[in-house]
Amino acid sequence: GWWYIENGKVNFSYTGIRSNQNGWWYIRNGQVDFAYTGVAQNENGWWYVRTGQVDFSYTGVAQNENGWWYVRTGQVDFSYTGVAQNENGWWRIENGKVNFGYNGIAQNDFGWWYIRNGQVDFGYTGTVTDGNRTYQVVNGNVNRQ
Repeated sequence: GWWYIENGKVNFSYTGIRSNQNGWWYIRNGQVDFAYTGVAQNENGWWYVRTGQVDFSYTGVAQNENGWWYVRTGQVDFSYTGVAQNENGWWRIENGKVNFGYNGIAQNDFGWWYIRNGQVDFGYTGTVTDGNRTYQVVNGNVNRQ
């Protein structure tokens, strides 16, 4: 295996992200965990890890034990508020984190969307009142005219 060496010996108590000449790696109990996919952190931020290696090309929504997060080019973007997607759907993001309690209308580059329990409800067609306006919704897409 690949190990995290500190002061000449394996540090079995280290869990986090470290780099070597081959990239940035997720280490669990001193060993690179090639099975890990998710969000992990080190002193430089929170990172998206795919099969043990930080994936700097990933932009989307990923999870760890603290929640679901918006990741931009491999790093959690705590400044992002909007709608972003992953393989499970499109999600309402607030300050980098999915807000599963959000119900209402939100937007991204593709338009305005009806969000229920934090996720775009592509199955909803009908009307939605947001503030003092009522909007027509077709398959989750809000008509803002």
